[in-house]
Amino acid sequence: MSREYCKIFAAEAQAAPGFGEVPEILPLYLIYRPANNIPYATLEEDLGKPLQPYCSREWGCAVAPEASSNSEVRQKCQTFQHWLYLWTNGSFLVTDLAGVDWKMTDVQIATKLRGYQGLKESCFPDLLDQFASSHQCNTFCEMLGLKPLKGPEAAHPQAKAKGSKSPSTGRKGGQLSPQPQKKGLPSPQGTRKSTPSSKATPQASEALATQLLGQPPTQEGGPKAQGLR
Repeated sequence: MSREYCKIFAAEAQAAPGFGEVPEILPLYLIYRPANNIPYATLEEDLGKPLQPYCSREWGCAVAPEASSNSEVRQKCQTFQHWLYLWTNGSFLVTDLAGVDWKMTDVQIATKLRGYQGLKESCFPDLLDQFASSHQCNTFCEMLGLKPLKGPEAAHPQAKAKGSKSPSTGRKGGQLSPQPQKKGLPSPQGTRKSTPSSKATPQASEALATQLLGQPPTQEGGPKAQGLR
């Protein structure tokens, strides 16, 4: 999922004049080994060098010399985090970005709510709030027109303009489901039952009275009522 978000970010970033290269999150493959005691394992590309941390969940920690704070890779990873935070309205964040050059691997995910997009074990709302309050925009954030994050409360209203471009948002806010409209229509069976019920009672009474008395009933019910007894 984080890789797919990174692809969308890359498409928007490369459309910005002069943005340059974009970080890439490497795919992670699931393999099946039936002869092994642990049949399932993950496989990813060997980068051949030690991983350099670019964005960690410890926002205030020291940075390795190879990944200094003014590194272009590091700044663009932070821009990707900023973009993703706005794209998901503060509900999703990729953390612990580390890799070699522009290739990132072993990333972690933090979500605002448990079960967000099926991720049940990635609920770390404090990390998202901490990122919103500590992130400092750089040149690449400005190139993409990302609005600054001044805090968790101020970030959500600003994110709506960016999130409105998402196709899923357009579908959710579109037409209503036809099912509620069908439920509002009156039942045809109810109409048929109510119509004959008002006529059936006097006709049945008149037929019964004619069979017992030999003539139709009159309005005066004195002697004829006694005959029924």
